[in-house]
Amino acid sequence: MKQLLKQVSLAVAACGLFVAPVLATGTNFPVICPVGQIATRGVCAQPTPDQGLKLLLEGNRNFAKGNLLHLAVLSNPAVRKVLALGQHPYAVVLTCSDSRLPAEILFDKGLGEIFTVRVAGNVVAPHELGSIEYAIEHLGANLVVVLGHERCGAVKATYDTYPGEGEGNIGSLVKDIYPAVEAVLGGNPKPTGTAEKAAQVEECIVENIKLVSESLEAKSPIIKEYKELGKIKIFRAKYDLDDGIVRVLGE
Repeated sequence: MKQLLKQVSLAVAACGLFVAPVLATGTNFPVICPVGQIATRGVCAQPTPDQGLKLLLEGNRNFAKGNLLHLAVLSNPAVRKVLALGQHPYAVVLTCSDSRLPAEILFDKGLGEIFTVRVAGNVVAPHELGSIEYAIEHLGANLVVVLGHERCGAVKATYDTYPGEGEGNIGSLVKDIYPAVEAVLGGNPKPTGTAEKAAQVEECIVENIKLVSESLEAKSPIIKEYKELGKIKIFRAKYDLDDGIVRVLGE
């Protein structure tokens, strides 16, 4: 059945559409929807934030198993041609620039589904905030995921530098990650053991994800307004480099 659905999906993608995921009961047949929409009881519509998160996590499980299906379908040249006329992504993913974290691959998603903002340490400055605001206000995305990852080099560099400052342009990243390291250490000295240091860096990574997520509303009136009106949801998540799984840390 999965193979048949894949064949149908590829055939439909040749027309610039795709077989939409069905996230509610009521249909037992493939439903054809535009890119960025899902089928709920046979009707195509943009996924809700919770549905969008479910789609991302289901795709991530495909990736973790080495079974990328959706990405292949929505990389079809015909889909690319249709999307050249406009985009309507349902999710924004703010994540690290680490070469092991391409969001579309991690979530098994293709063209037109994810608006990705990448910067070392998944921090936010005006450029990143403006990008997220654009995706929400002008493209209609209703889900924001702040995605950090295990053994993040930017966080580790900040941890190793603490309480000093980074040099050059890298120093701007260190400055933005510094509050997470400071919160975890709490004024206490760093442990001396290698394993203990590594564990504390992971704590800093989680804290950094949390602080960045909270700062989206604090720094952006647009994001704050959309969240207060219930138009968007913001989730925190962390990617495991070893098993390939994205785990949600909270909302």
